[in-house]
Amino acid sequence: MSFDVLKYVSEAKEELDRTLACKHTAFDDLYPYMMEQQTFFWYKRHAAWAGLLMAVRIAEGAEADWKHLFNAKQEAMITARVLDKKVLDEWLEVTEDSEQGIVE
Repeated sequence: MSFDVLKYVSEAKEELDRTLACKHTAFDDLYPYMMEQQTFFWYKRHAAWAGLLMAVRIAEGAEADWKHLFNAKQEAMITARVLDKKVLDEWLEVTEDSEQGIVE
């Protein structure tokens, strides 16, 4: 059984990108009745962030180089490991050193 840890990190990043861009994610399908609750959107963001941090921890444990999947600003946010206003406001911001874009 093989496991592509970098694909796992990339998928977690895509889930966070989609969550912060207010796009539909698999999480919405798990809790369709929660869409009416205002706290759902904060919880959804928290769950996506926690999923990304877990994917990065697994990659680090496997000694995989995950950093090239992110721009420098995103890498710094992941290293800080704190979901704060800066992450919510600036994660999807396009910077000169970024080759990533918002996932449609």
